[in-house]
Amino acid sequence: MALSAAQLAARAGKLTSSRVACLMTGDAEKILRLYREMIGEATEDDLSGVWAVRLGETTEALNLEWFERKNSPVSRRGEVVVHALYPWAACTLDGWCDTLQCPIEAKHVGGREPLEVVIERYQPQMQWAMEVTCAEQCGLSVIMGANDPVVEFIERDASYAQELVARGSQFMNCVRMRTPPVALPPAPVPIVADKTYDMQGNNVWGSAADAWLQHRDAAEACKNAEKVLKAAVPADAKKAVGYGVQVTRDRVGRLSLRAAA
Repeated sequence: MALSAAQLAARAGKLTSSRVACLMTGDAEKILRLYREMIGEATEDDLSGVWAVRLGETTEALNLEWFERKNSPVSRRGEVVVHALYPWAACTLDGWCDTLQCPIEAKHVGGREPLEVVIERYQPQMQWAMEVTCAEQCGLSVIMGANDPVVEFIERDASYAQELVARGSQFMNCVRMRTPPVALPPAPVPIVADKTYDMQGNNVWGSAADAWLQHRDAAEACKNAEKVLKAAVPADAKKAVGYGVQVTRDRVGRLSLRAAA
């Protein structure tokens, strides 16, 4: 929903989840615009005349109500949360899933894009909300066109969150020092590995699969034989040789098996 005066006051001077995406995509124009807003040289764009934004505001309450009906009680709607360690970092919750103890992002999109594209677009916002709230996952409830909301739970990506905090800290230092931020390369978003692929017809896959199936028993026997041979080497041996193989010990005590010269 549209932010109240109290919410705007709580967010003032803080880097929020709706503003961090440009730092991860490396959009220089948007980063500079955000910098100018943060130092008071520009005001946030008036989005009251943007249909997609207004539609999302209008359907947010219904979206969360539907999530609650189908999934879990929702609380903390519109609460502004400040990071426990970084007072400059905050997020405004659309809602909070009481059952899973995680934030919920309620979105409304046109429905012409695959869900994967929508998830990728909102990854910075969701990962930031998880970082700020110390949650391990985030619910994304998406109305695609006029269809029932689709709900996906996105897991926290520690390395991506670390990069978010690092870039956010660098940006806020620029704000404090009144120094325009430097250009940032795009940071790859976390990959949601939830697809199943049929590799039938892939010749490279087929050839490797055939070789693996033919030799897997021999490979397992080879591993077991290597363990037996290494276990049989006396503790004071530098080298053990016999029956066409040799085991050598290096300076730190590691054993290596190979065919005898």
